[in-house]
Amino acid sequence: MKRTLLLSALAWIFSLAAAFLVGKSTRPAPKDEDSVMQLPRTGSQTLPLKRSASSQRRAPGETNSALLASGGQGARILARQSPRQAVVELAQLVDPVERAKGFLSLVDILQADEFEGVVADFRALGVTEQRMSEYGILLHAWGKVDPVGALDYAMTHTGTSFAKETILASWAAESPEAALEFARNNHEGDEANPLLVGVIRGVAPGDLGQATDLLQELPYSDERGKALRSMLPFVLEAGVDDAISWTGRLADPRLRSGAITFLLSEISKSAPGQAARIMAGLEDREAAERVADDIGGSLARSNLDEAIAWSEALEPDIRSEAVEGVISLYASRDARAASQWLESLSGDTNLDAAIRRFAWHTQAREPELAANWIQRMTDERRRNEMYSSVLNRWLRNDAAAAERWIENTPDLPAGVTALPGRLPGRLRDRLNDSDNDR
Repeated sequence: MKRTLLLSALAWIFSLAAAFLVGKSTRPAPKDEDSVMQLPRTGSQTLPLKRSASSQRRAPGETNSALLASGGQGARILARQSPRQAVVELAQLVDPVERAKGFLSLVDILQADEFEGVVADFRALGVTEQRMSEYGILLHAWGKVDPVGALDYAMTHTGTSFAKETILASWAAESPEAALEFARNNHEGDEANPLLVGVIRGVAPGDLGQATDLLQELPYSDERGKALRSMLPFVLEAGVDDAISWTGRLADPRLRSGAITFLLSEISKSAPGQAARIMAGLEDREAAERVADDIGGSLARSNLDEAIAWSEALEPDIRSEAVEGVISLYASRDARAASQWLESLSGDTNLDAAIRRFAWHTQAREPELAANWIQRMTDERRRNEMYSSVLNRWLRNDAAAAERWIENTPDLPAGVTALPGRLPGRLRDRLNDSDNDR
């Protein structure tokens, strides 16, 4: 196993781990991480590739001297423990650098038929947020030496897409046709093939054209969105102009619009002014509306005055999104000035989303100002949600002031006026004491 191959994959693994965690927080949880997903193996659908195993075994202590010479906690663990015992101890190292070095050394010495036991022992510890990168290292390395065996394990023992995508990406980076054949042969039904996501991730760094063709095979779906996002760093490698031209070669208008949105959002992180100029020239106004929030936020962090002027000059629908991006930083810096700016925009600009952001960022320091703006939201459900959030916090921090605001504000919903009565007993007593002192 070449260490350089693993190091080049680490950045991708870390980003995939982050995407997995974000997705996990917004989707229904699988019934069980260990729920069974049987690998289809019917006739011609089975890829004729046997699991590989090293024909030569390590002699006892063969790697110990080399590992000890490399130094570090991980090296000492590997020198004295079997791989299955070592993975447990490595996972418990506190220093993330030592932990990563230890896992890289571990996969260097593993035989193909040792991976399953090591991965199983690692997963038994619990695949937490802190362990996702190490999990990715193990899977990526397994995909290099025994992809079919690794995928068989992943499809039988894991209930999320992370393991399958990581293994397929590792395989596709070196053997794209074999990985693609496996993905096609092991998918049933007319829905988007989730296995193609991993193949696209692996192919994109070396052959963007093939990755683009595979992307266009996927119908509109979460899978297509994931695949598209994974390709963006490689699309942008040739420069912004070429990246925008690349979107024009996508046949599906919806895919093209999504690609422009994702690209401009990414560009805005490092070059918000350039992203704003490109957005201004877009014929796809829906894409411009979707990305205006991200550009506004990035532009505000770069130059708040420029962001304010830019957002004011936009068309009303797009301006609403841009103001939502700008207001967070503005409110954090100067709540009163941000309030005056929102007031100047009232009229032809829908400010509901911006007001929510404003209230979130001012409720701690200026709760009354936040509450006053909530009254002006047009969406009743959102308005009541914000009332509940801001006023409950205000009641906990300054019950008397919050109660006075509720009493003196007309036409509040019954659920809002009842909030003081729902306070825990200790806070309610404090509020009553304040009433008695008036």
